[in-house]
Amino acid sequence: MDAGRLKTIGILILLCVNLAFGGILLMERLDSAEGAAHTRTELVEVMAGLGIQVSAEQIPGALDLPVCAVSRDRDLEDRLVGTLLGETEGLDQGGNIRYYENENGWAWCRSGGNFEIMVLSGGGSLETRLTEGGIRAQREGESYVCLVRDVEVFNCRFSLSQRSGGIYISGRCILGEPVPGEKPESTDPATLLLRFYDLIRDAGGVFSRIEELRTGYVLSVSASGMVLDPVWRMETDGGIWYLDLREDRLISLGL
Repeated sequence: MDAGRLKTIGILILLCVNLAFGGILLMERLDSAEGAAHTRTELVEVMAGLGIQVSAEQIPGALDLPVCAVSRDRDLEDRLVGTLLGETEGLDQGGNIRYYENENGWAWCRSGGNFEIMVLSGGGSLETRLTEGGIRAQREGESYVCLVRDVEVFNCRFSLSQRSGGIYISGRCILGEPVPGEKPESTDPATLLLRFYDLIRDAGGVFSRIEELRTGYVLSVSASGMVLDPVWRMETDGGIWYLDLREDRLISLGL
């Protein structure tokens, strides 16, 4: 048998092996998707037995968000203020506060991501300039919620309003690069939802219908620094609750 024929046979064998492996992977993925759908259906039935209405489509998949450490980045603060006001230098006011001012307005930047900026003049869309200044956010009603890698940080919000002949921007944002760390131990949707239910009832919460479930982050600020904690946000007919997945507890954001 000549070399060309042997080569052709070898290629055909490799193709068959690849097709076989591809088929196995496809079946595993189909089984996984089928299993997840079945679990959601069972979970809906379990919650109905507890007197809670929820649709299978509302239940998030397995959580894949790590806890992240965040450090305050003065360069990013300078970039944000400079994008909105033009060239100006931050002055240290003590207490981790920096103040900026020029003919285009003024700004305060504080620890924990809190800021205030008054824009008196300047061209272009403020939303575009905020993005150019390093803020990633999406509009939600009358305010904006900040994003980290397209994931919402529920307690990092800011708003825009007209004041004293300019645009006043205030709230909290993430101005620092999050550093991923460990992931929460419990990431299974069924476990999380039932635990969420137990904690809400233990806290005296009353509800009968889950209207929305979302995964995201909450920024925690302490003397040791800033941390982005993965959370579940549950909106119900009886209120909104947040489950801190790192510490397995309900938290109140006061939003």
